[in-house]
Amino acid sequence: MASWRFKCPHLATVALVGAMLSAAGSHLAAQETPRPIVFTSGQAEAGRTGYEKSCGQCHTYTLRGRTGEVGELPALESLPGPYLKFMGPAKRVLPLVGNDFVRKYSQKTVAEMFSLFRGAADTTPVAELHMSDDTLVNITAYILQMNGGTPGDEVLTKTSAVAFGSAAFVK
Repeated sequence: MASWRFKCPHLATVALVGAMLSAAGSHLAAQETPRPIVFTSGQAEAGRTGYEKSCGQCHTYTLRGRTGEVGELPALESLPGPYLKFMGPAKRVLPLVGNDFVRKYSQKTVAEMFSLFRGAADTTPVAELHMSDDTLVNITAYILQMNGGTPGDEVLTKTSAVAFGSAAFVK
């Protein structure tokens, strides 16, 4: 039974090289594909400011939504009546950050995400702010950054066709 070693002395070497190549191929396949750069750091910073004045009132400054935990900012009692009424009696709001959020919207383009945010800005209590498209583009950039997107030299526009999930990070 052990005589095959003597008949094919290089078989072990061939098997070892094959295993190493297979492992290297698996390692290369497992490496992440570089994420497209679709926004600038200036856009994300401007988006943070815009977000905190608008969306962040309900979704919280952390973008984690409202779960009723103590310490959520801004504090519920600091919000105007229309915001509280819009949230309803449970005072729960979905997050705009995290794996579930990115997975849910991963196939949508950044332009579609902008449209989603535009609709929310026009139909929720933040409508009174009359947010410009530029402000919402910047908020979209901020949400991308908070979901692991990397800023660069590319300027985000409301027509960016990149998939949200390819520019954000899912663990």
